[in-house]
Amino acid sequence: MRKDFWKKIAAVALMAAMVMTLLAGCGKGGSNDGDAGDGGLGKDADAGNYDGAFTWWIYQIDGEGQYYQVYEDNPVAQYINQQYWDVKNGGIGTEETGRKLDFSFIVPVGGSESENFNTMIGTGDYPEIIDMSVSTDNPQTMYENGILMDITQYVEDYMPNYRAFLDKNPELKPFVQSQDEDGNVHYYAIYNLRDGVIDPWAGYSYRRDWVVKYAKPTEYVWDWDDADVQKNGHPEVTPLAKALEEDNLNGWKKNDVTKFEADYGADPDNDYTDNVIFPSGKTDPYTISDWEWMFEAFSKALEVRGVKDNGSAYCTTVYYSGAMMTGDLVSSFGGGTGSYYIKDGKVSYDGTSDNFKAYVECVSNWYEKGWLDSQFNTRANDVFFMINSAGVNQGIVGLWNGLVASLGTGIRPSCQFEEDQKDAYAMACPLPINDTYGTEEQMYKEPDALFQDSRIGTATGITTKAEGKDLAALFTFIDWTYTPEGGATMYFGMTKDQYESVTLDPDLYKEYGYDHAYEIDTDDEGKKVWRSAKDPADLVVLNGIRMAVGLHPANNNEESVDMRGSKVVQDAYKVWAQYLNTGSVLDYTSLLSSEESDEYNKVGTYVDDYVKQNLPKVIKEGMDNWDGYVDGLEALDPDSVTGYLQKYVDMANK
Repeated sequence: MRKDFWKKIAAVALMAAMVMTLLAGCGKGGSNDGDAGDGGLGKDADAGNYDGAFTWWIYQIDGEGQYYQVYEDNPVAQYINQQYWDVKNGGIGTEETGRKLDFSFIVPVGGSESENFNTMIGTGDYPEIIDMSVSTDNPQTMYENGILMDITQYVEDYMPNYRAFLDKNPELKPFVQSQDEDGNVHYYAIYNLRDGVIDPWAGYSYRRDWVVKYAKPTEYVWDWDDADVQKNGHPEVTPLAKALEEDNLNGWKKNDVTKFEADYGADPDNDYTDNVIFPSGKTDPYTISDWEWMFEAFSKALEVRGVKDNGSAYCTTVYYSGAMMTGDLVSSFGGGTGSYYIKDGKVSYDGTSDNFKAYVECVSNWYEKGWLDSQFNTRANDVFFMINSAGVNQGIVGLWNGLVASLGTGIRPSCQFEEDQKDAYAMACPLPINDTYGTEEQMYKEPDALFQDSRIGTATGITTKAEGKDLAALFTFIDWTYTPEGGATMYFGMTKDQYESVTLDPDLYKEYGYDHAYEIDTDDEGKKVWRSAKDPADLVVLNGIRMAVGLHPANNNEESVDMRGSKVVQDAYKVWAQYLNTGSVLDYTSLLSSEESDEYNKVGTYVDDYVKQNLPKVIKEGMDNWDGYVDGLEALDPDSVTGYLQKYVDMANK
């Protein structure tokens, strides 16, 4: 966690930087000779020499050496090392107008990243550029400790594209800048940024084949052609059982489908079709009652397979503490995270709210009905997107949070039962809309807090070891990665023209059968589409994403990204990105000062421990324990630290 705090920069230091700037510019370098912008930024003014050799500590190499032994062999790394960087005009120049960089890379052994980083920093044996994804200190602290440079002047002189993006997206500035007591802005690191939402790499998935085989079509479904349903987003009364009980079917219609059937086609991952319609009237699960309707079918599937009493077999599960504090399923009940949460610019603790109570009531009911993993609280070692991965892979779990690899027919080879090995089929589903639990305040609201990649990525620091080197060329290159061309090169790889302009050795493009990485297209709505030309499995190997700088193309109002892949995977990206994360506080915790962070973490640790020890009991033993649970939480006063986060939320909103 970063612990930024304000520090006044001595005037004498600024004056010294100005003096160094004035000592610029005699020497070689094509048309850059004598350029005042070069002064003191890494050039040997007397000899006219430019030292463009930089060593870069990156977090990992692709496949731990499976594709190449050293990262210098990465195609994009080779491309960058063969360019001439025009420090006067920006971007890529020529031999006459630019200067070359020579990057080499240090990559820790997989599993030792944090240890390697800490040893490197502790001994002072660190290179000129460092990926800070495992750093326990924020960039400003590392600057104050003499490890990182204050790169403000370089950003201002050589990174117009980076600054222009921040000006266009001012809400991101508090995360990438620091401000001293006099209000002066400083840069201590460069951040990898996203121009919108990145395609999710994981999300909720379910056994569609079990729905086809074991679910019974409901007599009525939502009528989306009904004027009131179109206006309100739902029938007058839901779910169906309640509507029938109250004899109020306004907004419902007779279901024309009486039996489900599926056609797998010649290539199921692309050709699969069926006639499934959920109680919500949609072809994908949409509501909590849709999920519960599926659970009835999943229970039958498990019973038929004789695994209903197997502790690894169940309809669905939750995180071992009882709730994911990023929100996700919790957020389906009117919004919220069950922890610290932002709504309309206000930070609160959400774990005692009526919204969270409705969530707990729901999953407690699932536990009572036998739909919820009876051992969920024992799976503390499982990350949220790999809970009981053995059970999921064996094909004895109905709905889970998992990776794209299990979608479509991907789950078949590892399934336990022969029948599933032949026709198992997994599809993605969005977070559900609550139409069953709590009051109107908790119903029919879109989720607003969920796990999504942040728009602010990894910080990259320039250490004091870089002083005296060709920093002008270095920052010119880094700024190029925040242009459309440069960002796409780092994220996708090379165009055909880029590929043909360099000599690769080894040539992984040729080895994998590619001569370009992406095309730019336009969709039916006139939106720009970045379309990958590569198979998703080859993507990371051929791009420059391990050098964690640049502006990644993403999905927004002006453009979208098509990463290729099968239809079932493409559909999953759309489904998982259906709702936007606006309620998470995780980005803001990185802005806390050391003192604020210590207090926030102290209270947060007490609260987190209490939740892990007590929330599973409420879920398993029932809602009669809710009031006592809330009393215990409130005694820890979790709201006492919301002010720390509120300060930075206000700053970002301003």
